[in-house]
Amino acid sequence: MKVKVNTRTLQLFDGACVKNALLRYFTVKKLDKQLIDDVEVHDAAGHVIDHDAPLSDGQQITFEL
Repeated sequence: MKVKVNTRTLQLFDGACVKNALLRYFTVKKLDKQLIDDVEVHDAAGHVIDHDAPLSDGQQITFEL
């Protein structure tokens, strides 16, 4: 499935959660993965979502470091 994290579209496995998307994003961008736990993630409507929340195809999430 494809999920948009900030401005980057990522290909993830079906059943992936927010933390999986963040891990993939941080790997692609070569960012320090230890920062993942400190990131506050928002859905397309601007609501805060948990790192264990499931994702669906086409979903968009955002965060700031």
